[in-house]
Amino acid sequence: MTAAYETSVIEPALADWSATKQSLADDRLAALRTAARRRLVDMSERYVQKLQQISVASGLTPLSEQLLRGDSDRLPIVMTGHQPVVFHSGLTFKYELTEQFASQQNAIGVAVVIDTDEGDAGAISFPNAVEGAKSGSLLTAHATFGESATLYSGCKRKSASDIQAETSRVTDGLRSTGVPDVASRFQTFANRFAALATDSMMEANLIVRWNAGIGGRMLELPLSAICKFPEVIQFFAEILARPFEFSQCYNETLSSFRADQKIKNEANPFPSLQVSSDRCELPFWIVDASANTRAVVSIHKRGLERTIETSDAPITELLPGNEGAVLFSMLISGQQLIPRGALITAMLRLLFSDLFVHGTGGGRYDRYTDTLIRSWWKVEPTPFSVASASRYLFPEKRRELLHGQRISEQLRDLQFNPQRHFGTGVFRSSFEDSLRQKVTEKDRNVERLRKARETGESARDIGREIQQIGDDIKSIVAAEFEPQLAILRETNDNTMATINNRLWPWMFF
Repeated sequence: MTAAYETSVIEPALADWSATKQSLADDRLAALRTAARRRLVDMSERYVQKLQQISVASGLTPLSEQLLRGDSDRLPIVMTGHQPVVFHSGLTFKYELTEQFASQQNAIGVAVVIDTDEGDAGAISFPNAVEGAKSGSLLTAHATFGESATLYSGCKRKSASDIQAETSRVTDGLRSTGVPDVASRFQTFANRFAALATDSMMEANLIVRWNAGIGGRMLELPLSAICKFPEVIQFFAEILARPFEFSQCYNETLSSFRADQKIKNEANPFPSLQVSSDRCELPFWIVDASANTRAVVSIHKRGLERTIETSDAPITELLPGNEGAVLFSMLISGQQLIPRGALITAMLRLLFSDLFVHGTGGGRYDRYTDTLIRSWWKVEPTPFSVASASRYLFPEKRRELLHGQRISEQLRDLQFNPQRHFGTGVFRSSFEDSLRQKVTEKDRNVERLRKARETGESARDIGREIQQIGDDIKSIVAAEFEPQLAILRETNDNTMATINNRLWPWMFF
């Protein structure tokens, strides 16, 4: 699979990924985990079946391969997740590798749909030739199959006619940049988006991606659905029972982590929570799905009274010992507590997964999550791994420009010390042969100069010869690489960014 990608990151090596069913050294957490895992498999199977019915009703070919499901009491659960956007190659690779690993290890494969973030679930970037500019000038343009940016759970799919109009813009751009085969491939998948019998952009992304074989064997379930599980609500309620202590632990762990990792930016890996004597911020959103809104949660303390609040208004009183009942009441009224930041994967890893597969970004921040889990829950975290990769739409042009950049960075050394680069492939073989002769001639004259100085003979003429040979070498090396350097100079920033873009939609490949 990695052969289809130009670069890939797999950490640790795939052979070292864990496929062992994990246990937690905490009876209370272990009991929650057992029940939550059973519910996850059941609910995610139902969710996938629902979307498969939409797929069949829309005339798409039903998925034929068996889902990676099973008995969660006996089998490990391998998880990954992302927002329900149009995937780029890095996400495609992560899902493909997670699915492959889970299948090989006879594990249950589950992907979490992070539907409670905000954005445009239908956003698509594509290359376009710049009208009126010289040949080869490109820019990155944008289209969307979604109605608007909102919570991903509420993002609506455009009408079939609007999707077709957007598709025409994208295919015109692709053809203008010399990749008509990519335009045809994109058209095929865009037609599937237009044909779907759902107005949800999130559901459309999942169905079309599955139908193309990207993560199609894994169970999937939105984060908003997972956060309705009684076990998850109980997990959150235990944090709400000690909110100020949790916020302090979260912040102290962040400070220690930043110091250990020599991180100076206090926004990384997450911003610290705002805490005062009577108010503490928590790493939760309150999500109102009907209004498509979310707000950061704080706890306000007045004497013995505690209130769940957002920046706009108080939400409800938080009664000591009844935190779970308060969260259920909020849920019934349409307001749901959703984790954010490190708490997302802390919850998923503690309650569900035996291995969580991140992209490169998640891999960086979940080292902090490990520390938070040890600090607050006093258990060893279940393991995580990292998988990501890149594809480029114009690989030959990119390699040409990268070569030009390397030449530009090394040009001085190539001119003054070409012998250091012999045999590396930087020079054409015939050019390297002639260059070797020049370097050999220069070396002979340097030896003549040394001997002349030892015997007291005049070395002025020899010095001039050495200088001339050096000038000749510099000139012929500069001339040799001038075409590549000219291409680099003539490539503007927009074209460079477009050629180096690794975020093109999976349908292009």
